[in-house]
Amino acid sequence: MTEAVRTPEKLGQVLCVDDEPSILRSLQWLLKKQFDVKTAASGNEALALLETNDFDVIVSDQRMPGMMGSEFLHEARRISPRAMRILLTGYSDLPAILRSVNDGEVFRFVNKPWNIKELPKIIADAASIAKSQAAESLPDTDGELDVREETILLIDDDPMMGHLIAQALGSGVKVAHAASLAEAVAIFDEQNVGIIVSDTRVSNLDTTTMLKVLKHEHPEIVTVVYTATADAVDVITLINEGQIFRFIPKPVKMVMLKQALMAAALKRRQLRASPDAARRHAVESVAEEDREDMLKTIQRSAASVAPTAGVNLLQRIGGSFKRMFGRHLPQ
Repeated sequence: MTEAVRTPEKLGQVLCVDDEPSILRSLQWLLKKQFDVKTAASGNEALALLETNDFDVIVSDQRMPGMMGSEFLHEARRISPRAMRILLTGYSDLPAILRSVNDGEVFRFVNKPWNIKELPKIIADAASIAKSQAAESLPDTDGELDVREETILLIDDDPMMGHLIAQALGSGVKVAHAASLAEAVAIFDEQNVGIIVSDTRVSNLDTTTMLKVLKHEHPEIVTVVYTATADAVDVITLINEGQIFRFIPKPVKMVMLKQALMAAALKRRQLRASPDAARRHAVESVAEEDREDMLKTIQRSAASVAPTAGVNLLQRIGGSFKRMFGRHLPQ
């Protein structure tokens, strides 16, 4: 008697959205062995499928007629909040990428043409996260929100940003202001920081690698980043490696800042209520070379602080650096 061949269990249900039939055929061919795949040729067609299917992962192109990918993912997030969202994009359309970050809360950006070995792995990771969280287990977001419950770490050498946060959120909000990366390390180590608000450069030093490392090691942290010099590559890297929650171009407008911080506080409350939900914001590991560069950057920051800092501050920075990164600051 011939034993029946068992069909491998599929890893999840995936919806692929693109207006180009050849792209949809390529995605279906690439993914069909591992996933149950449905396709849609437009955002509206995809939204109709979301109403009648419980997808684990949504993979959408950005450039589509009628409804752009960022617009579609914003609606998809409302209809199917459990599904993980992946955007296929080129590097050219920064405004659309920012919208997909701020409105669609994209899990990963994948550049076209995609790597045929990496894309299935990304989708498998996303499906695993989605399947671990039933829709009913996602925290309720109703109820009054008090931003004063959170400690905000502001990383910026410009004192005006602290004033802007105070104007946006009112008195009583706990803001710990670090004017350098070294001070930020000390504050993060000493206080129960829930939200980080940071420029991408502070005292002419890059902050992004430190933000990525902190998110990797503390996934419950919610990060809002602003900058005057953003490009698409920077934003995509910060999402894939740092899961930045909101990205704000400078000059920062108070209304946009308030919206971002209120949304960040809401996300933080969700993560506190359901720690497993932090998996939805998992990030790629930071390369050891980048981590070493980050440590050197913090060391340079501490050296620049040293001439004007008191002994207590330097001791705090040194102790925090040792606890967080397992090594002493050079003297």
